[in-house]
Amino acid sequence: MKQISSRDLKFQRNSKGISGIVAAIFMVFILLLLYTQVYLFMQNENARYQSAVAGVNQMDINRSSEELAVSDLVYDVVGDMVHVTVQIKNIGPVSVQIVNLWVIDKTTNNYGFNDTLNVQLQPGDIDYFIESNILKVPLTGSNSSNIFASWFVTSNGNLIPLEKAGETQHVVISQVALGIGALAMDFDTFRYFTFETTDKLADYPNGTTSFDVPKGIYVAYGCHLTNYDLKKRTITIDSHSLFWQPGRAAVAEGSWFIVNVNDDGTINNTYTDITLEYGERKMIVFASKFDLGIGSFDRLKTPNAEATVATFLLLHGTLDSDAFAQSIPFVSLFYN
Repeated sequence: MKQISSRDLKFQRNSKGISGIVAAIFMVFILLLLYTQVYLFMQNENARYQSAVAGVNQMDINRSSEELAVSDLVYDVVGDMVHVTVQIKNIGPVSVQIVNLWVIDKTTNNYGFNDTLNVQLQPGDIDYFIESNILKVPLTGSNSSNIFASWFVTSNGNLIPLEKAGETQHVVISQVALGIGALAMDFDTFRYFTFETTDKLADYPNGTTSFDVPKGIYVAYGCHLTNYDLKKRTITIDSHSLFWQPGRAAVAEGSWFIVNVNDDGTINNTYTDITLEYGERKMIVFASKFDLGIGSFDRLKTPNAEATVATFLLLHGTLDSDAFAQSIPFVSLFYN
């Protein structure tokens, strides 16, 4: 029988001790590995949560930052469709995506919507919906004389009303201009000028704001015109445009043709076409007895008799490349 030496017994006892240590180390390793996995999982989930919160916060910020300016709003009814003409401008700091338009007929309490929109507006962008680009919303039982209200819906869920608070219908100056032409005149700033010399206006550009004009003196007339063309075209006014005073008893017919005036009030002997971009406002002066596209400059006197007369603006030129002509029923003047 083989005898186990004391050395072998000692080795066996040491081996059992080492196995316990190895097992303990392995257990600690497993625990660390599990802890690491759990920690990484929690960190990942926390990052996803923070990202989701940040996304929601950013959406809230974007939603609160969306801002559109609405103008030139016109409703029309064609069949079972409400046509909405409108200009919108993104005046906010973030881009806006319009995905829906709702219209309610306040007269009949019916409503409709167009959810096929996909209008993208970067900050500062302007979009105009007219003619082939007009917005259409199906709505039965309406007519153009009814009262409407409407609002856009953005991709962020914002509701943006097309009417201002308290308004039920927009009535804008472009609608007034639409009835008589693309140019509108500011009656409050109508003025006349006297002459300092034969070709220089006195007190230009202020003149005298009045509808009472001295009789029997050389004058020129000035007024502010604004381009409200619904197609946003540039208007060019040529030399054939004039301030016309029809004749009547004791008052001869008079025509003051359009002129170019320098900053010091000097009138040019020739004429260069005047342009007005969409929305632009300019003072136009009428001072020449003759059309400067045909003749030379000469002054014209007011009538010698005391009288009230009607006057008109007869305007001629182009709208972009299209022909343009407009007669504006102007002001009545009293010569005294």
